[in-house]
Formats: sequence, structure tokens, C-alpha cells
Amino acid sequence: MDERQSFFEDDEDDTLLFEKLQEHVLEKYPNPERIGCIDHSTLKMWVYTPEKLNLSDPKYLHVLKCAECTRELIELRRLRDAQSERAKDEVPSHPSPAANWRWAVFASVILCCLAVAGVTYWRTHSVATPAQVAESTPVAVTIDLSQAGTTRGTDTTTVPAVVLPRRVVSAHVILPNFSPGGKYVVSVTTDRSGGSGKAVGPANANVQGYHAELTVKLDLRSLPSGTYFLATTHEGDSASYFYPLTVR
Repeated sequence: MDERQSFFEDDEDDTLLFEKLQEHVLEKYPNPERIGCIDHSTLKMWVYTPEKLNLSDPKYLHVLKCAECTRELIELRRLRDAQSERAKDEVPSHPSPAANWRWAVFASVILCCLAVAGVTYWRTHSVATPAQVAESTPVAVTIDLSQAGTTRGTDTTTVPAVVLPRRVVSAHVILPNFSPGGKYVVSVTTDRSGGSGKAVGPANANVQGYHAELTVKLDLRSLPSGTYFLATTHEGDSASYFYPLTVR
């Protein structure tokens, strides 16, 4: 039988729905260490006298992510139902208000959990807002290093600091005069040690007269505002050249 059809034929207490939910919890949420579990006496009260508990308290949502508590509830309900069966010969069986109330409260807990999950999913998968789209759209900037002195290692330089925004930038870099064309790696570093860059992008430089120019994309959104170095490394030269950089 189609599982969807079986749900349509479920009883008015949605027994099949709750059984499927229990199976899901038992399979997906093992908790052998019983971390954060509800004590046995409270679980027993939940099954036998739920009206004594404030089941709207979020702490009871724990059972929806704990196979051990769910297993204990199943066993307690089994014992309760067995006791009810034994009493059938003595007292006519009618759905009690307490039993109906238990189902109503349990259903409300499930609906609350599904609502929270739905909101979380929507926030995670919703379409990006205009602000998010704007932040991810590259900002075009030009960095003119044509008159800058190149700086290797711990040497110093008097070139003014380049200033870039904490955004994704598409930087058109005019390299120092007489720089070679070819493949480069442009990176943002915290020092001149040549360690891993905080933002890195490959680029290909074309020679234009006395200097070479390249365009590189750098994502600076995760960098704290502060001072850095803009490093360029040519494929034919293992040494990097560093230029002062301010990100804000």
C-alpha cells in the first residue's frame, strides 16, 4: 500500500502518524548516555496523568530527539494499555477525557516541533535578501602600484597603504613598472612571512607599456577591519612582493 494512502486511512487519533514519528526518533536519535533525559517518574506521569504536567514547556521536546526517552514512553504506554485491557471485563471501555487530552497535548508538542523545524529550514534555504546579494556582488576597485617600490621579506616601503572595503572586490591592479606578465597569485596576509593568505586569488597579468596589469577577485568579508599586506607572487619568482593594505 502506498504510504501516503495509508496516512489518509489513519484513525482520528493519527495513530499511524505517531508510530512513524516514534520509528524516526528511535532510528535517528540514539542517546545511550541518557544526556538531558527526563526522569522516569515524570515520563510515567506523562503517560498516566499528563494533566499534572505543563507539557507546553519546551523541555518536553527532548523526547522528539531521544530514542531512550521515546522507548521508555512506548513501554509505559504498553503497560498502561495492558492494564486497561485487563479492566475491560469489569468496566465498559470508553475513551476517557484524560486519554483524549493526552493525544491533544502530544499532538501540540509535535506541531510545535514541526513549526520550529519549518522556520529553521526556511531561514536556511530562503532566497537571499537584497542586502546579501549586494554584499556578494564584487565591488570594482583600481589599485595603482605603478610607482610603488616592491618589498620582499622584511624590507620596508614608503608606498601609501591601499584601502579596500570588507566586501568581495574585483581589483584591477596596475603592477610596478617593468613587472613581467604571466600568471600571478594575489593574496592578503597579516605579515610578510609568506604564510597562508586570508584571501587569495589567481590572476593573469598583461603587459601594457612599462607595466603589467591584472584583475583579481578577493573576498574580504570575513576579515576584521585592520592593517594587512597585499602580496603578489609571480609564477617565475618564488618570492612575494608586499604592499601595505588597510581593510575597513
